[in-house]
Amino acid sequence: MSTDVVIVGNGISGLILSILLKEKNIDHVVLNRVEKRKTFELPETIPPSTLVLLESLNLLALFSKSASKTFGYHSLWNSDSVTTDNFFNHNPYKHGLKLNKKKLLNDLEALVTGNVMHFNNLIDIDRSDENVTVRIESNNVIQTITSRIIVDATGRNRAVLKHLGIISESFDNQVALSCHLPYFKHPQLIHPVFVESFENGWGIVSSLNERINGMTLHTQKGSPILPRLKEYRNWKDILSNTKLLKDFLADDGNCKVVGGKANSSRASQISGSNWLAIGDAAIALDPLSSHGISNAIYCANSASKAIESHVTNDTTTSFKGYEDTINQVFDEYLKQKMKLYDTVNH
Repeated sequence: MSTDVVIVGNGISGLILSILLKEKNIDHVVLNRVEKRKTFELPETIPPSTLVLLESLNLLALFSKSASKTFGYHSLWNSDSVTTDNFFNHNPYKHGLKLNKKKLLNDLEALVTGNVMHFNNLIDIDRSDENVTVRIESNNVIQTITSRIIVDATGRNRAVLKHLGIISESFDNQVALSCHLPYFKHPQLIHPVFVESFENGWGIVSSLNERINGMTLHTQKGSPILPRLKEYRNWKDILSNTKLLKDFLADDGNCKVVGGKANSSRASQISGSNWLAIGDAAIALDPLSSHGISNAIYCANSASKAIESHVTNDTTTSFKGYEDTINQVFDEYLKQKMKLYDTVNH
């Protein structure tokens, strides 16, 4: 088959890009790799500032359908007293959204079902200045797709960029260890999100639903606590000196711990003559920023405009402008991250 744009990855950034391209009547296909393993569900929150962008894209109602309102968070960051950040002072929206990500993805995909193709393996990508040829395998059948543009929306895996020989730059070595715990509402806290720093790391706990809290502990590769964090039975000891975070732990010593990357990273190149990276594939942010999903939405919106200009005017200058903008966002993020971590000794 032949199309104008191939989007590899059907996460939030890939699906929103598909929705926006569909509105612009740009022919495209979204490739969704069928995962056999079950993904580990984590709480996801987006701040009030992102709701303005969603409203401008006519997506706020859809996001709200898959979410509950949240009105702030608490933190104990290198301090003895809890800081409360209330969203009531934000305008025009005085709340954020705590997402049901699985439901959200289903709702987003429902808007572009006809554009989504499922596959098992990405075999190869052959790119020239004229077009891109993608070969995929689905149920032992090889399919070939030719397009003018290819978009990497595969998250931190950066599957397309790897095929194109584009390397990634890491700016820290942070890793995350997560588990599900029985829901517990702390009597000293109002909001359902709490962050606390501790020696060699920091942790965040947030409600996943009315039955489950998700807790994630972060540290650096090479940290003395990293080997112990991989076993939940060690968490009580590691968090023994925390003020409130330890209270969320359950007595059950069999909680499953799932590890993953949580480092700040950027593709060494975010665009080319006929390709783009969006979301985490372009720039991956530290979870402390709480802007991972915001970044996915912003990248998808910016990329849709760049692609429209490319397809309409047959020029690559819009791709360069997109890359410059995303790099500026990441550079500003690094400045803010450095200030924040300078206040705590890891």
